[in-house]
Order: sequence, then C-alpha cells, then structure tokens
Amino acid sequence: MDRPYSAATGLACTTCGTALPLGPHLLGCEACRAHGRRGALAVQYTFLAEDATILRELRDFWEYHRFLPVTSAGAVVTLGEGRTPLLPFASLAKDLGLSAVGVKVEARNPTLSYKDRTNAVAVAAARQFGYTRICCTSSGNHGVSMAAYAAAAGLRSLVLFPPDAPPSVVAEVRYYGGDAVIVESGTGGSVLTLLESLFRDHGWFISNRHAPLVEGRRFGNPFGLEGYKTIAYEIWHQLGGRLPSWCFFPVGGGDGLAGLWRGFQELVALGVAERAPRMVACQPEAGASILEAWRNGAHEVAPIPIGPTIALSLIDRQSGDHALRAIRESAGEAVAVSEDALREAGRALGAHGIAVEPSSAAALAGLMAAATAGRFQPGDSATIIATGAALRWPASFVRVPPDVAPRIPARIEALRDVVRL
Repeated sequence: MDRPYSAATGLACTTCGTALPLGPHLLGCEACRAHGRRGALAVQYTFLAEDATILRELRDFWEYHRFLPVTSAGAVVTLGEGRTPLLPFASLAKDLGLSAVGVKVEARNPTLSYKDRTNAVAVAAARQFGYTRICCTSSGNHGVSMAAYAAAAGLRSLVLFPPDAPPSVVAEVRYYGGDAVIVESGTGGSVLTLLESLFRDHGWFISNRHAPLVEGRRFGNPFGLEGYKTIAYEIWHQLGGRLPSWCFFPVGGGDGLAGLWRGFQELVALGVAERAPRMVACQPEAGASILEAWRNGAHEVAPIPIGPTIALSLIDRQSGDHALRAIRESAGEAVAVSEDALREAGRALGAHGIAVEPSSAAALAGLMAAATAGRFQPGDSATIIATGAALRWPASFVRVPPDVAPRIPARIEALRDVVRL
C-alpha cells in the first residue's frame, strides 16, 4: 500500500489542544478566541518509521512533501526554491574560538529571500483548498515572493504595502502580475482589517505570519511556516547528519525561527539527530519585543514602541509567541543589536563575498553579541541564517558613497593615482 503524499493529519491549537481537520482555518482557534486567549493552530503529522530512513536521501524542497501540509502533488508549485548553500566562515570561527561557523545563504532562493520557502507552501495550500486569489501585507520580501509563486500557480495576488516600502519591491510585485497597493496609516482603518475582510467576505486566501490575536490581527496562516522546516533538513544534510550547537535567526514576526525550530525538533524526534541547536532570536534595538518578553519571563510577547531602523523587514511592535516558545524550548535566547552592529555585520559578510540586506545581517550581529557576552563553550559551532539579498534594499549600501567610482584616462599612471597597484 502506498504511503500518503503527506503525513499531515490535521491541525491542533498550540494553547488548548483543540483539534481540527486539515482545511483553510486562518482565523486561529475559535475556542481560545471565545475565552480571550491567543490560540494559534499548528499542523499535525503522523510519521511512519521509514520516514526517518527516507529523509536521509532527500535533497530538493518538494522531495520533503511527506513533511509538509500539502496533500496532493497536483497542488504543488515550484520555482526551484531551497538547496541554498551553507558557506563556511572559517576566519570568524577561528577568531571566536568556535569549531565552525556556517552562513546559510537564503538569498539564493528564486526571489532572493527565505520567503520563497513559506510561499511555495502557502500558495500550494491555497490551490489545495480551491482558492484562486491570495493576498498579504508586506514590507518587501514576502510580497515579492508571494506574487511570484502566485503567478507560477495561476493565482491572482494582492500585496498591501506600508508607505515606506521601497519602490523597487512594489514594481517587482507588479512585474509578476500582482496588484500592489500602498495603505496609508492613520486613516481610520487598519491593513489587518482589510486582510480579514478579504478572507472573510471576498474569497482571498492569506499568506502572512501565523499570529492570530497578536497586535489586533484575527488571522494567521498555519501552513506557510512549515516550509521553513526545510532549512533545518538542509543544514542537517550539509553538515553530514549533524546539527550546530547554536542557530542565529533574524526575527520580525517570528514564523521563520518557529518553523526552523519545528524542523530541528522533527529531526530529533525521528531519531536522525541527537540534539537540536539553541535558537537565538536576533532583532534590532529599534524593535526587540522578543527580548523584552524573554528577559521578563513572560509567556506571551507584548507590544512595544518601535523606532527607525535600517532593518525594515524586522521592525514589528509585537513578534509571535511561537518564536518566544522556540527559544525557551531550545534553551536559547534573544538579543537586540544596534544600527552600527547591523552595518558592521553587513560589512563583514560583504568582505566574505556575501551580500545581504540589513535585516539578514542581524544574525551575524547577534552571533558577535553572543561571543562578546561569553556564551560559547569550547567545541561549540554556529549557523547563521542570511535570510535575504542586499540588492532589493538600498540601506544595504549606505556605507558606499554614491560617486565612489573615479573616472580616469586609460593610463597606468592615472590608475595608480586612484588604486593601490
């Protein structure tokens, strides 16, 4: 008898345990909402013994279909996501006394960010449940990615942007045939109420962070973050069946870190890895709600004031509780990094041949902060997740003067005047 395409069996509330069948449940747990609690749903799986053996032989993103919530191959959409490199950063490991440091370069995904993993699954889920339209709110990477995957799947897409979204990302969404709309703040409504209305009243599927009842949102997509688990599987493969001691992840809403932690947990539960890494949530000082909750011993993340930052993708008044749980369950921690630390981390990666957006640089900045605080033990190793590419974000290059390239006549003497030969 053939195994089912997916081992997913349903959904369950992470707060009260209420079980639901696999379906387009995007409004969280109704039972928890009725009691004023946050109740997010999580996909449940029933794995077979042979899944652990088969996992060792998988490499491509959709080869992991048993571990993802898409139950039919006919719903799958792909642009070639995943299989991103894990590059060694040997000089940094030596400087910090670590056995190894690796940079997982998610900028190598089709639309240049790790968001392709979540949208590959979210768009496939939309197709699976019969939707023909999908929407989200985004500051950049997520919206571009969703529009690209919607185009590949033949779905309509709509992205609601904040006023400070870079014009380039708005243009990219339109390039893929999606609708891009900038929603002004302080106009008596909310982008979150717009999304909820699109889902409830107009037949749009939502591809957005999974945090119902966080910061006024009444919805959350439990499917997309499952795509992030594949980062964990790939790291395990790339390290020869081992996992790092520490994993540093830039956190905004928190789905990426939470999904990665689920992947690491599954590797341990399946018996193919001995222990999961300690997870570190890296956020800018301008908005570090995870750090506040972690320091205060809180069980839920509370909203905080936010300020300006070059890490635009990470700025969020209230990250998701699932990311807080991940760092607690992994004996990890949270760290806030300064704007100068973000820039310095970006320079360090650039000098190593890796161009990342400022938000991605938060992972390396967090690693450096942990080293300064004396967190590492002899023999420890670390992986940092570089979530997105530099080119989409002008702030990546603020250190480069606009007229940096001198003009010279074609003479070696003139060249010597401007470049050390």
